Amino acid sequence: MKCHNIFLIPLLFFYALSCGNSAETSKEKTSSVEKSSKPNTAYSQKINSKKNKASKKNQNSASQKIKAPDFNLADLDGNILNFSAYEGQVVMLTFWGTWCGPCIKEIPDFIELYDKYNEEGLEIVGIAIQSGSSENIKLFSEHYKINYPILTDINGNESYKAFSDYGTISGVGMRAVPTTFLIDRDGYIVKTYRGARPGNVFLKDLKPYL
Repeated sequence: MKCHNIFLIPLLFFYALSCGNSAETSKEKTSSVEKSSKPNTAYSQKINSKKNKASKKNQNSASQKIKAPDFNLADLDGNILNFSAYEGQVVMLTFWGTWCGPCIKEIPDFIELYDKYNEEGLEIVGIAIQSGSSENIKLFSEHYKINYPILTDINGNESYKAFSDYGTISGVGMRAVPTTFLIDRDGYIVKTYRGARPGNVFLKDLKPYL
């Protein structure tokens, strides 16, 4: 997974160390609880009951659907569009930038997916996090022969607002691009990708929704 964020590498290193220590501590605690609870059947049943309730709660939480936020953005011809324009389609909504190397590497895969599956109901929408004028983004799109819709700002900050709204409602935060959301035909977010992915990963995930 690649994404455009210079703070990510040291953060992952620190996180890996923290996770390693947590795993060892957890193992020690589990072993200790199991030994002390074996003679006490009632206590063991109580613990198992709590675990089952927690598991069901987590499953219910995971199954909750998140509705994709609406937005108002302009396409490269100046037409104003919102998310409802893609109602009934399977949407891959990707936040990207012309200055982002990993974003550029994904473009050929998106072009191929759009070309093959658009008639089956796949819509790929690129929201360009603004860097330069809309005209520059249009020239960029033409240079890379992008065949799917590219949306950008109307008055100067709408792409950042959409970026923030999707990060907030999905709970993943939005610190880097590319970040891509797979959205089903009913408008619910079913998968989130932080960082670049190869086309076969996207295809495997989106096929069941076509």
